[in-house]
Amino acid sequence: MFSFGKKKGATLGLDINSDSTTLIHLEKTKAGIEVAHFACQPTPPNCVREGLVTDPFTMGALVADLLKESGVPTGGQSPSVNICVPAQGVVIRLMPVPVGMPPEELADVVTQEATNHVPFPISEANLDWCQMNATERTDPDGVRRVDVILAAIQHSIVESYWRMADAAGVKLGRVEVSSLSVIRALALAGYLGSSGHLSMVVNIRQDATDINIVRSAMPLFGRSIILGVEALTESVARSLDISFDQAMELLPEIPVFNITPTDARMGQAGQVARTIFSDIGDEVMRSLEFYKSQVGDVKIDQVLLTGPGCMLPNMQEYFSSKLRMKTILGDPMRDMAVDDRFISSRMRPILTALVGSSIEPTWNPSITVDLDLNKEGRIPLSLDENRTQNIAEEIFREEVPRWFKPGLTAAALAMVATFGAYLYLTAFDIPGTRQAAEKAAQDIVQGKRDIANLKKTRQENDILARRKALLTKLVGGVKHFSRSMEVVRDNTPKGIQLCEVTLSDGELKLDGSAVDFASVGNLSVSLGSHPTVSQSNIEYAMRPDKHPEVVAFSLKAQINSENRSENKTDKSPINSTPNHTALNPAGTSGGLTR
Repeated sequence: MFSFGKKKGATLGLDINSDSTTLIHLEKTKAGIEVAHFACQPTPPNCVREGLVTDPFTMGALVADLLKESGVPTGGQSPSVNICVPAQGVVIRLMPVPVGMPPEELADVVTQEATNHVPFPISEANLDWCQMNATERTDPDGVRRVDVILAAIQHSIVESYWRMADAAGVKLGRVEVSSLSVIRALALAGYLGSSGHLSMVVNIRQDATDINIVRSAMPLFGRSIILGVEALTESVARSLDISFDQAMELLPEIPVFNITPTDARMGQAGQVARTIFSDIGDEVMRSLEFYKSQVGDVKIDQVLLTGPGCMLPNMQEYFSSKLRMKTILGDPMRDMAVDDRFISSRMRPILTALVGSSIEPTWNPSITVDLDLNKEGRIPLSLDENRTQNIAEEIFREEVPRWFKPGLTAAALAMVATFGAYLYLTAFDIPGTRQAAEKAAQDIVQGKRDIANLKKTRQENDILARRKALLTKLVGGVKHFSRSMEVVRDNTPKGIQLCEVTLSDGELKLDGSAVDFASVGNLSVSLGSHPTVSQSNIEYAMRPDKHPEVVAFSLKAQINSENRSENKTDKSPINSTPNHTALNPAGTSGGLTR
């Protein structure tokens, strides 16, 4: 059937961890793939454990806030949200099967394999599998075989995401494994395209690290270790005797490799970080040695680092030195149109799994593993009393005698009359003082609960505020310094070279040089006549002894009070571009850049 006038809702990617929750919307245009919408907020405490959602209703409210913040259109069809779950929450098996096996027979074999190896009842599992053609080979017995990757997850985990989606007012799309999402994003960015290329993908997440050996965008080996950013943060907090959140704020500045510490405290934190990452590097080498013991000697062409662990500086240099292999940071957005004001280059490796979950399968020129643990939609939970979906049940009807309904009605009326008499007798005999005492006791108990909740809420708000500041520092933001820069640019005459522009508490200070004193006076008059400037004064203007051919000057201008709220305190040297021609002490031309 044709659905005229109906527009498909936006497909979004959602990455949830214990520290932050991030939402992204990618669009494919004629020019390529671009980031259309993006939002990131701290995850409320006690809502995520080991990467899995434990409070779907609170997380649903957070997702709704992210939708509003990002500006994703919600009119018409509801958006669809794809979610990647951590590898330790999913059972993953690689199994060889003969080439050319019929689909029905393959389904039976995979189901039997799942029955034998999944540690929970197969009736309570969501299954999906994919045949990896790039692994086709001839075994020593002469049989052509290919690997099939199988994934299984419990119904209850997927149901928690359904409840979160219900609370957010969106649809639940694909549910896939985070390590496979990372591989898909790196393949789209061109890191895994070569057929003979063998790479190791190390995704350092919040609660664990995923290690995968990949050829042609197909995972040949994978494992997860319980070492991640949380373990690093806890170690730094213990070593420096600070709180977990204070340690988290230090992570982006901790010197890991080839950086001189700013103080002894940061040097100690760097030593702790190197210890944790050294353990991760040892596990990477153990994984490689185990893989070699299974398939023979192989050569790793590159190691790709991704995940939140990449927020620390010079991570790739440390692992390159540790592993003695070429190591690079995977940038899933290197071929996309991205606004650096909202997603900085330092943030991109952290978002690899998020980008992979939001990619449409048809966008990727490489064949990747596309598993969907929600392909069957919502599955009823027979033993879950708190389920939110309606479960249809069969009702067996039997013929009843004619007297049954009148007798049932009479019995119901008799019960109602008896219950009414009981209520009348008990309600009017209870002393009013007892009711008042009980009500007062209840009010006291409720008051204590409210006080405890307010104290807990205040603590959680403090934690969220600190995490929000950290995310803002990583992601970057838009500073409203440009309006004052435009005023300076439009009112700077020729013959002026600005060296430093400072805006603080409504006062704009300009330092620079000019070809003559008249140019300085023209700048002061021009700025003072602008509507947003209340007054402009020359602090000094003189010809330096070393460069008498130019006039050094300093000028201050007061910004009108109604315009101050649009500017933040900032101080930054302005590098000159040929916008206004002038002479600087070195005798070259320059100007003012925005």
